Amino acid sequence: MMRVWVIILALAAVPLVNAREERNSKRENVAAADKNSKAASKKAPDEPAADPLLDAKAAYADKRPESFLVDPQLLLGVGEREERLTFLNYHAGDSAIDLFVYLYRADQKPPQEWHDDHWVDKIFGGIRPAVVIFYHVGKPQKSTMRVTRQLAEKASMSDRGRALENAVMAASKKPDRAGQLEAFLVQMSIRIYWMERTMFGEKKGEPEKPIAIKRTEKKSAAKGIEKFRPLIDMAAPYAVPVVSAITAILLLYVFKAMLRRRSKYRFPEYEIEPRLGGPHAAGVGAVISFGRAAPSPAFQREQLPGYLRRA
Repeated sequence: MMRVWVIILALAAVPLVNAREERNSKRENVAAADKNSKAASKKAPDEPAADPLLDAKAAYADKRPESFLVDPQLLLGVGEREERLTFLNYHAGDSAIDLFVYLYRADQKPPQEWHDDHWVDKIFGGIRPAVVIFYHVGKPQKSTMRVTRQLAEKASMSDRGRALENAVMAASKKPDRAGQLEAFLVQMSIRIYWMERTMFGEKKGEPEKPIAIKRTEKKSAAKGIEKFRPLIDMAAPYAVPVVSAITAILLLYVFKAMLRRRSKYRFPEYEIEPRLGGPHAAGVGAVISFGRAAPSPAFQREQLPGYLRRA
């Protein structure tokens, strides 16, 4: 009988032992996981965070760009990027000086050795004179400008500084980032046109040729019109409404003038009362005399008997 009870107690104790072993194993797994997570958290701050500016160094500083707009960080939208690139391509086709634009965020500051004078001559020298703009989207006042050596020899430092200053002022008048960049590029393109005239202008002392001078004037006039083509395109949508309004005002003024010329006025006939005892008309009247000659007429306002006498 005792053996039976011993066997029963042994069988009942087996599940308890198994459950205790499972709990111990779970505790060991949880402790190991906590230890691994703490070790990972300690190692995480030591790993350097990725810098998008350094990741884009190859596009910013290592090679000549394939387009006039360099935006490896995709700071502009697709449509805006295409519009700005179209304008820069148009400028390059119409000007002898190329305009390259590198875009940075407002809070970014590229290393100075990336874009020094040696870098500009290395990347852009030897082909065509170029103006390189480093534009900070949202903060045009932080933008800087570099030029190639052949342009630096012709355009003075003051002219270049004035060009950048005018472009920044034009951009600062716009409230949004897209308008700022557009105004900046338009103004810079205009200023580059004047640099181009300084760089490739006619030399003094050369013999004058009437035909050559006439052709040059035509070309310069046509080129001057083309330089202002972006401004003309911006004002074109408003030209028709403005002309229509002016025409309507002129027509209204002419119509009103015609009505005035054709209009006839009829004045009523009033009966004129007699004055001073007689009719009041041409050739009939009376003279008012003052009682005393010494005082001023202003002091003789009271009527006295016999103040009237016939002339």
